[in-house]
Amino acid sequence: MKFGFKDMQIAYLAEGIAGIEKIVDRASSPATLLRRVIISLKKASRDTSELEYYAALNNYLPKRRGRKVPAVGMTRIYRAQQIHRGEPFLHLPLGVLRSKKGDVLTVSFETDCIIVKKIMVKTY
Repeated sequence: MKFGFKDMQIAYLAEGIAGIEKIVDRASSPATLLRRVIISLKKASRDTSELEYYAALNNYLPKRRGRKVPAVGMTRIYRAQQIHRGEPFLHLPLGVLRSKKGDVLTVSFETDCIIVKKIMVKTY
């Protein structure tokens, strides 16, 4: 029998994790179904924390790619990148600064180093 994400969603809403476990054992691609159920329940403003915990615990959610996010005090080596004939640039992770899209950062250019700092901007 073939299961769709709606079947899994109904099972979760009716029986909770027990309903999900019944379908996961027989589904052909449970990871895809679980991701779709989580997305659709979030769109419907439903609590998905229990389902996300179950999916993460059973390795149904995608893993991070690449290197780990650098920690404070860590040193890394990066290679300069260049696209076509443009200027060389660095692609740096800013998560260690706890910055997100739209945050204001100051960048100081010196002869042998570049210093990036996050600025706390008050919005009124």
